[in-house]
Amino acid sequence: MKYTDRRDEHKGLCPLRINKEVNSASPTLSVIMCVNRIHPWLVDAIDSVLGQQDGDFEFLISANACSDELWDFLEEYLGDDKRVQVFRSVIGQLAYNLNLLVDKAAGDYIVRMDSDDISEPHRIASLRRAIADTRPDIIGSCVSLIDEAGTPIGEMNLPINEHEIVAALSMQTVLCHPAVAIRRQFLIDVRGYLGGFTSEDTDLWLRAKRAGARMQNLPDHLLKYRVHRNQSIASRDGYAEVAGHWLREFLLSPGLFTGKGLAISLFKVVFARLLPGVRRYKSQKRL
Repeated sequence: MKYTDRRDEHKGLCPLRINKEVNSASPTLSVIMCVNRIHPWLVDAIDSVLGQQDGDFEFLISANACSDELWDFLEEYLGDDKRVQVFRSVIGQLAYNLNLLVDKAAGDYIVRMDSDDISEPHRIASLRRAIADTRPDIIGSCVSLIDEAGTPIGEMNLPINEHEIVAALSMQTVLCHPAVAIRRQFLIDVRGYLGGFTSEDTDLWLRAKRAGARMQNLPDHLLKYRVHRNQSIASRDGYAEVAGHWLREFLLSPGLFTGKGLAISLFKVVFARLLPGVRRYKSQKRL
C-alpha cells in the first residue's frame, strides 16, 4: 500500500518523531492505543504521541480485527521509531486488546490513548511530574472537547481529588478513559479490563474504588477529546452495561452508595434518548 504523507495538512501539531531516542533502557511510561480501521483522525493521534516534549516512553499499538490496509499503513507510517511496537489481533474487542498491550508493556504506568484524540505536547511531562509526586494508582486530567474538524467546542472539567471522584462516580464521568494513566501493577492486581463493549472503563473505576485505589485528576487539559457521530458513548447499550456493573457492586456490597449507583444507572437505560451524554460538556467552562 502506498500512503500519501498528510503531515503538512495537520497544522499546530509537533512534527512526527522529533524525539526518536528513548532516554532509558526501560521506560517508566507505556502509552497504549487500539485501532481497527484507518480514519481521518488517526494520523493526528499518532503524531500527538510521538511529538511529545518528553520522549522517554514506549508506544504500543494494537491493530485489532483490522484490514491489511491498516496494517500496511502502520508499518509504513511509523517507520523505524524505536519507541513503537505494533501488534495485530484478530479479536475486535477493546478490553481484550487493552489487556494484550498491558501484558506487553514495560512501563510502571500505562498511559491510555484513543486513536481519534490528540494528546497535548506536554501531556507525558505533566503526568510524569504528577506521578513522581503522588504515586497514584489512577491519574487522569481534564480534557478539551473538539469536533470532527478539530474545532474547540467545550471542556470536560472533572472532579480532582479522590473524595470528589468517588462522590460523583454514580452520577457522571469522573475519569476520562483516554486521558488516564494507570499503575501497571495495580491494573494487574485487579485483573485488568474485564469486558463490556463500551463500558470497560466504568467497570474498572468501580472495581478500583472497591480495591481502595488512589485516584486523582489533574486540573490541566492534557487531551483533546474528539466528539463525533461514530462514537458509542452515551448509547443505550452502554448504559445497560453500566447498570450491570452497578448491579454487581450492589449485590457484593448492598448499601446507599451502590444502591444509588444502581438506581441512577437504570434510569439512564430507560431514558437514554433524553440524556445529553457528552453534549452536556460542550458549553462547560472552568469557573
